[in-house]
Amino acid sequence: MVRRQKRNSRARVSVALLIADLVILTLTVADVHGPLRYVLGLVLGLVIPGWSVVGLLSLADVALEIGLTLSVSVALVMVAAQIMVTVHAWHPVALEELTCVLCLPSLVLQSRIVSWPWRLFR
Repeated sequence: MVRRQKRNSRARVSVALLIADLVILTLTVADVHGPLRYVLGLVLGLVIPGWSVVGLLSLADVALEIGLTLSVSVALVMVAAQIMVTVHAWHPVALEELTCVLCLPSLVLQSRIVSWPWRLFR
């Protein structure tokens, strides 16, 4: 029972982040600016990339998941930004769009909208 509740809560978090990811991608592609895009951009930079990686691990400790999610997100964004600066291709909007697109498959799988392939045959 507790395990099912954890899976459901993880799926709810993934659905919320999936919606945020799609809204951010839509706002970025439509070149909309404002406070909503600013706040969602912070969510994108601090949570979505990390949850796309850490959420797949299904760790037992919630505090560890939160800490790893934040640290992995910041690390991934910093490495991507450093690579962009190094190759003289500083385009933060392109990084935002790329991050949204790369995180989508993981968020969709974690949100239980689409089942894992091996669960289809159970």
